[in-house]
Amino acid sequence: MIEQKAHPTTRQKTLKTAYATIKGFKVMCALHKGQAAIFNLTGDIRGEARIVERAFGIVPSALTEAVGLLAQSLENRGAVR
Repeated sequence: MIEQKAHPTTRQKTLKTAYATIKGFKVMCALHKGQAAIFNLTGDIRGEARIVERAFGIVPSALTEAVGLLAQSLENRGAVR
């Protein structure tokens, strides 16, 4: 299945990039099938972004953190009213 998703003329320069590409396909496939839903505690796109960040060892970006703080602030405002 991965062979169908990767263009046949795409050549990876190193084993590291080939590994990352295959891992990316597998993570996206799992998200699409709903197999990673158990790890998505929030059930939204930010939860899926966190799964991808953890799969590749990427620390959350400043934008992700800002969106999280904004969402938390909006939830707190809604609870007060």
